Amino acid sequence: MNTNPQPDAFIRPFPSNIEIGRRMRTARKNRGWTIAEMAAVGKIKAVVIGSYERGSRNMPISRLGEIARILRVDVAYLLGQPLARQESTSILTLDLRAISRPSFSNPARLTVVVSYCAGIVKKRSDWNGEVLSIRESDLLNLSFALGIEQADLLQWLIAENYLLTKIDHS
Repeated sequence: MNTNPQPDAFIRPFPSNIEIGRRMRTARKNRGWTIAEMAAVGKIKAVVIGSYERGSRNMPISRLGEIARILRVDVAYLLGQPLARQESTSILTLDLRAISRPSFSNPARLTVVVSYCAGIVKKRSDWNGEVLSIRESDLLNLSFALGIEQADLLQWLIAENYLLTKIDHS
Protein backbone atom coordinates (compact mmCIF):
# COMPACT_ATOMS: atom_id res chain seq x y z
CA MET A 1 0.00 0.00 0.00
CA ASN A 2 1.40 3.37 -1.04
CA THR A 3 1.12 5.96 1.76
CA ASN A 4 3.14 8.69 0.07
CA PRO A 5 1.32 12.02 -0.06
CA GLN A 6 -0.11 13.06 -3.37
CA PRO A 7 1.92 15.69 -5.28
CA ASP A 8 -1.06 18.09 -5.23
CA ALA A 9 -0.79 18.32 -1.45
CA PHE A 10 2.54 20.10 -1.88
CA ILE A 11 1.59 22.23 -4.85
CA ARG A 12 -1.54 23.74 -3.34
CA PRO A 13 -1.16 24.32 0.41
CA PHE A 14 -4.08 25.46 2.50
CA PRO A 15 -4.51 29.22 1.94
CA SER A 16 -3.73 31.75 4.64
CA ASN A 17 -6.39 33.82 6.38
CA ILE A 18 -5.27 36.78 4.26
CA GLU A 19 -5.79 34.87 0.99
CA ILE A 20 -9.24 33.67 2.08
CA GLY A 21 -10.10 37.22 3.15
CA ARG A 22 -9.03 38.66 -0.20
CA ARG A 23 -11.22 36.21 -2.06
CA MET A 24 -14.09 36.92 0.30
CA ARG A 25 -13.72 40.67 -0.30
CA THR A 26 -13.57 40.13 -4.07
CA ALA A 27 -16.74 38.01 -4.02
CA ARG A 28 -18.52 40.60 -1.85
CA LYS A 29 -17.52 43.46 -4.13
CA ASN A 30 -18.54 41.46 -7.21
CA ARG A 31 -22.04 41.36 -5.71
CA GLY A 32 -21.87 45.13 -5.30
CA TRP A 33 -22.22 44.92 -1.51
CA THR A 34 -20.65 46.95 1.23
CA ILE A 35 -19.57 45.14 4.38
CA ALA A 36 -22.70 46.49 6.10
CA GLU A 37 -24.96 45.13 3.34
CA MET A 38 -23.33 41.71 3.55
CA ALA A 39 -23.73 41.77 7.32
CA ALA A 40 -27.45 42.53 6.95
CA VAL A 41 -27.97 39.73 4.44
CA GLY A 42 -25.96 37.13 6.33
CA LYS A 43 -26.56 38.14 9.92
CA ILE A 44 -22.81 38.24 10.56
CA LYS A 45 -21.53 41.36 12.30
CA ALA A 46 -19.77 43.85 10.03
CA VAL A 47 -16.75 43.98 12.34
CA VAL A 48 -16.38 40.20 12.02
CA ILE A 49 -16.64 40.35 8.22
CA GLY A 50 -14.00 43.07 8.15
CA SER A 51 -11.70 40.98 10.37
CA TYR A 52 -12.10 37.97 8.07
CA GLU A 53 -11.41 40.10 4.99
CA ARG A 54 -8.23 41.51 6.54
CA GLY A 55 -7.15 38.04 7.57
CA SER A 56 -6.82 39.11 11.19
CA ARG A 57 -9.30 36.54 12.48
CA ASN A 58 -9.40 32.77 12.05
CA MET A 59 -12.53 31.56 10.30
CA PRO A 60 -14.15 28.31 11.43
CA ILE A 61 -15.04 25.88 8.66
CA SER A 62 -18.75 26.24 9.49
CA ARG A 63 -18.49 30.01 8.99
CA LEU A 64 -16.61 29.50 5.72
CA GLY A 65 -19.59 27.54 4.40
CA GLU A 66 -22.02 30.18 5.62
CA ILE A 67 -20.06 32.97 3.94
CA ALA A 68 -19.81 31.00 0.69
CA ARG A 69 -23.60 30.55 0.74
CA ILE A 70 -24.21 34.26 1.38
CA LEU A 71 -21.82 35.28 -1.41
CA ARG A 72 -23.09 32.54 -3.74
CA VAL A 73 -19.65 31.09 -4.38
CA ASP A 74 -18.22 27.65 -3.75
CA VAL A 75 -16.20 27.08 -0.61
CA ALA A 76 -13.48 25.89 -3.01
CA TYR A 77 -13.29 29.40 -4.47
CA LEU A 78 -12.70 30.92 -1.03
CA LEU A 79 -10.01 28.30 -0.47
CA GLY A 80 -8.14 29.22 -3.64
CA GLN A 81 -9.75 27.36 -6.52
CA PRO A 82 -10.54 29.44 -9.60
CA LEU A 83 -14.11 30.66 -9.79
CA ALA A 84 -16.11 28.50 -12.16
CA ARG A 85 -17.11 30.53 -15.19
CA GLN A 86 -20.81 31.06 -14.94
CA GLU A 87 -23.04 32.49 -17.55
CA SER A 88 -23.47 36.14 -16.85
CA THR A 89 -27.07 36.51 -15.87
CA SER A 90 -29.28 39.48 -16.50
CA ILE A 91 -30.03 41.37 -13.36
CA LEU A 92 -32.27 43.99 -14.88
CA THR A 93 -33.93 45.03 -18.08
CA LEU A 94 -33.43 48.55 -19.33
CA ASP A 95 -36.20 50.23 -21.31
CA LEU A 96 -34.43 51.66 -24.37
CA ARG A 97 -37.56 53.59 -25.33
CA ALA A 98 -37.49 55.37 -21.99
CA ILE A 99 -33.81 56.32 -22.20
CA SER A 100 -34.46 57.89 -25.58
CA ARG A 101 -36.54 60.56 -23.80
CA PRO A 102 -34.72 63.51 -22.23
CA SER A 103 -33.77 63.45 -18.57
CA PHE A 104 -34.30 66.70 -16.76
CA SER A 105 -32.69 65.46 -13.55
CA ASN A 106 -29.31 64.57 -15.08
CA PRO A 107 -28.92 64.95 -18.86
CA ALA A 108 -25.14 64.40 -18.76
CA ARG A 109 -25.59 61.05 -17.01
CA LEU A 110 -28.27 60.03 -19.50
CA THR A 111 -25.92 60.81 -22.39
CA VAL A 112 -23.33 58.38 -20.98
CA VAL A 113 -26.00 55.71 -20.37
CA VAL A 114 -27.34 56.02 -23.93
CA SER A 115 -23.83 55.81 -25.39
CA TYR A 116 -22.92 52.83 -23.21
CA CYS A 117 -26.14 50.99 -24.13
CA ALA A 118 -25.52 51.65 -27.83
CA GLY A 119 -22.13 49.99 -27.43
CA ILE A 120 -23.68 46.96 -25.72
CA VAL A 121 -26.34 46.66 -28.43
CA LYS A 122 -23.67 46.79 -31.14
CA LYS A 123 -21.35 44.30 -29.40
CA ARG A 124 -24.17 41.80 -28.78
CA SER A 125 -25.80 42.40 -32.18
CA ASP A 126 -29.06 42.89 -30.31
CA TRP A 127 -31.14 45.08 -32.58
CA ASN A 128 -34.48 44.57 -30.83
CA GLY A 129 -34.38 48.26 -29.98
CA GLU A 130 -36.95 48.26 -27.19
CA VAL A 131 -35.27 46.63 -24.20
CA LEU A 132 -31.76 45.64 -23.18
CA SER A 133 -30.74 43.03 -20.63
CA ILE A 134 -28.07 44.53 -18.42
CA ARG A 135 -25.65 42.09 -16.82
CA GLU A 136 -24.02 42.69 -13.47
CA SER A 137 -20.71 43.41 -15.21
CA ASP A 138 -22.44 45.98 -17.46
CA LEU A 139 -23.86 47.74 -14.43
CA LEU A 140 -20.47 47.77 -12.73
CA ASN A 141 -18.72 49.15 -15.82
CA LEU A 142 -21.39 51.80 -16.30
CA SER A 143 -21.09 52.92 -12.69
CA PHE A 144 -17.31 53.23 -13.18
CA ALA A 145 -17.83 55.24 -16.37
CA LEU A 146 -20.18 57.59 -14.53
CA GLY A 147 -17.96 57.79 -11.47
CA ILE A 148 -20.76 56.79 -9.10
CA GLU A 149 -21.55 53.81 -6.90
CA GLN A 150 -23.68 51.00 -8.33
CA ALA A 151 -26.35 51.65 -5.71
CA ASP A 152 -26.59 55.31 -6.74
CA LEU A 153 -26.83 54.34 -10.40
CA LEU A 154 -29.63 51.88 -9.63
CA GLN A 155 -31.53 54.46 -7.60
CA TRP A 156 -31.29 56.92 -10.47
CA LEU A 157 -32.39 54.34 -13.08
CA ILE A 158 -35.37 53.46 -10.90
CA ALA A 159 -36.29 57.10 -10.22
CA GLU A 160 -36.18 57.88 -13.95
CA ASN A 161 -38.34 54.81 -14.76
CA TYR A 162 -35.67 53.36 -17.04
CA LEU A 163 -35.99 49.82 -15.63
CA LEU A 164 -38.57 47.21 -16.56
CA THR A 165 -37.49 44.62 -13.99
CA LYS A 166 -36.46 44.77 -10.38
CA ILE A 167 -33.16 43.56 -9.00
CA ASP A 168 -32.91 40.47 -6.83
CA HIS A 169 -30.14 40.86 -4.24
CA SER A 170 -31.01 37.60 -2.45
